[in-house]
Amino acid sequence: MSNRLKKFIWDNRTDFDDAVPSGNVWENIEASMKGKKEKRSIVTPILKWSMAAAAVFMIGTGIYFMLNKKDGTTTPGIVHESTEIDRLAPEFAPQMKQFAKMIDLKQDELRNMAKDQPELYQRFAKDINQLDSSYNILKNQLSATPNKEMLLEAMIQNLQLQLNVLNQQLNIIHQIKNQTKKI
Repeated sequence: MSNRLKKFIWDNRTDFDDAVPSGNVWENIEASMKGKKEKRSIVTPILKWSMAAAAVFMIGTGIYFMLNKKDGTTTPGIVHESTEIDRLAPEFAPQMKQFAKMIDLKQDELRNMAKDQPELYQRFAKDINQLDSSYNILKNQLSATPNKEMLLEAMIQNLQLQLNVLNQQLNIIHQIKNQTKKI
């Protein structure tokens, strides 16, 4: 407040304090309030309907995914979102793309051989899925970690391990095929 206003209020304080509202003031306010009808808010019904629609949507989505759930025969694979790696570590991107291509080729070869040994393929797919989920966890941590180089090396090691596991799995299937041909 400005000093002039403070001084005016202080000087005229008695003039401000002597006026007391009459007793009829509250009665008049109450009477005016009784005359008005309560307005219904349109927001409340909209909110109720939107919550009901959201619940129906969530339940429907859950039922859809439960009915379309596969029986565990997922095909392993790396999710190729190299744009993030290209952006965060362009020097590692070519090497990671090369590993991803080789892994895809090996997985395609493994899928082709899966028709003969479906149980074995499911076990192999489970192993690769575990490695792939570890890779995805590392990739998700890439943008938040301060030591990107160490994390990228761990991602490359994971890709190398996936490639080695796929090679071993293919060798096992080849050995099984060779033994069945000999018999």
